[in-house]
Amino acid sequence: MSEVKIECRPTGDTFVRFGVVMAALFGFAVYFFYDGHTGYRQKNEVICSFKAFAELGQRATRSDAELWAAELAGKPLLQVETREGEPVAVEGDKCYPLPVDCAAARSCPPEVLDHAAMSRSWSDCWAAYSKRMRFPIKPGEHAYDMAAIREQWIAGGVFMLLGVVLQYFTLRTAGRVLALQGDMVTAAGQQFSVADIRSIDLRQWGPGFKGVAYFLVKGRRVCVDGMTYGGFNKAKGEPAEAFMQAVLAQYKGEIIEYEIPEKNGQAG
Repeated sequence: MSEVKIECRPTGDTFVRFGVVMAALFGFAVYFFYDGHTGYRQKNEVICSFKAFAELGQRATRSDAELWAAELAGKPLLQVETREGEPVAVEGDKCYPLPVDCAAARSCPPEVLDHAAMSRSWSDCWAAYSKRMRFPIKPGEHAYDMAAIREQWIAGGVFMLLGVVLQYFTLRTAGRVLALQGDMVTAAGQQFSVADIRSIDLRQWGPGFKGVAYFLVKGRRVCVDGMTYGGFNKAKGEPAEAFMQAVLAQYKGEIIEYEIPEKNGQAG
């Protein structure tokens, strides 16, 4: 009799699933890193600039037109300081990080210097300014402080780490096989003989379940993942099922199978 030899490699669907989850994890990491590095700062510039327009609009209605331009000329739209090596907008005891090239930190825009327009409708001036600067006309509800930006970096780091961990498991999966050669079984990165198996748990085996079985080998539980290795595609001959049947043909010990409960006191 020829020696039995069955080898089940990871299915293509397995790598598709890994790829989708990995792309999501790395995508979220990039999203959080972007907000921590750029996104939140840009949003802060819009929000703080909008507040500055609103405050100056109220001042314009009480100020002299002749002194308005002279009073604001050369002054920045926002009160900006340097904290931890980066520009921040200061509002009371709060400070909000801004982009390094923040235009509002340099000088008041011409829309603000137009006293008549600001007195009439500062919101129209803001609309003109936001259009020119390509800002959203409606700013966010609140600005983001240093703590909020740190949280984005931390969240990005967590998702990046999870992506790297999943990448490791993907590579590990790619390097493993589910195989039977003669009476030697290879599963979950371990190798043992059929005679070493003390029991086989098939309650979650098969395409209708999780496609997972458990071999009890010398006191340790070895996972046999048929859905990942080989699969149950009938067009390909159900490689995982062929492996299991070949093992069972040699195995003489305990088998735990799923039992269908009786209905109305009658056996099915």
